[in-house]
Amino acid sequence: MNLLPDKIGGNRKQYMWLGGLLVVLIGVYFLNSTSSSSGTPASSTPTRPLPSIARPGPVVPETSSGPKLLTRSGRRADDFRPTLKLPEGTDVTKIDPTLKTDLLAKLQKVPLEGGARSVFDYGQPPPPPPPPPVAAIKPEVIEAQNKARADAEAFAREHPPKPVPPPIPLKFYGYANRLTGPARQAFFLDGDDIQIKAENDVIRNRYKVIRIGISSAVVEDLQSHDQQTLPLVAEQNT
Repeated sequence: MNLLPDKIGGNRKQYMWLGGLLVVLIGVYFLNSTSSSSGTPASSTPTRPLPSIARPGPVVPETSSGPKLLTRSGRRADDFRPTLKLPEGTDVTKIDPTLKTDLLAKLQKVPLEGGARSVFDYGQPPPPPPPPPVAAIKPEVIEAQNKARADAEAFAREHPPKPVPPPIPLKFYGYANRLTGPARQAFFLDGDDIQIKAENDVIRNRYKVIRIGISSAVVEDLQSHDQQTLPLVAEQNT
C-alpha cells in the first residue's frame, strides 16, 4: 500500500526524513507546554506590587563618576583608607622599635575632664552626689533650747497680754478759747448730746479730759486707765 502520491516530487527517503523531523518538533512543543503549565500555577487574581517605603538617609552628592557613599560623620567612604604600608623610600633600619614608656606614664597622669565617668565604659551612669554632711547632735545645745522654751512659756503665763480696751465713744469736733474761766474748752459729741468740757473735766463720771489740742484731744477712761487720742472731726467743726 503506497500512502504517498506519485505526482509529488521527491523520493521515498526524503519523505521519511521529513516525517521524523515533524515528529521531533511535535514532541518538543508538548514538552515545553507541559513544563510551563506545571511550574507556574494559573491565577485569576493579579498580584499587586508592594509599595516601597522611603527611608531617610544621608545626602549623597552627585558627581560625574556617579554617587559617593557617605559615612555617619558625613565624610565620603573613600576618604578614610587606613594602611600599615610604609611610604616608598622609607629606611626601615632607622625606625626605633623601642616602646616609649615615659610618654605612656605622662598620658596616665593627665586628669580626665568632664567628671569621674570612664570614657571606656559605655552607658555607665555617673555616681550620685555625696549626701550633705550632718551636724553632730550636742546634748548641751538641745538642753539650752528646751530651757529657753520653758522660760518663755512661764513668762507668758505670769504676764498675760492685756486686753484691748474698748474705744471711747466720744467725738471731738471743736474747741473755743475763752477770756474768762478755763483757757480752752472742747466740744464733744456723746451720742446725740453735746458736752462742753475743759481740761480735767469728767464726762459721765468716766471719761476725763486730759489735754485739748488744736487737731486732737486726749481723753482717759477712768475704769481701764487707758488714754486715747480723739482726732478733730472736720465736717462737724462749727
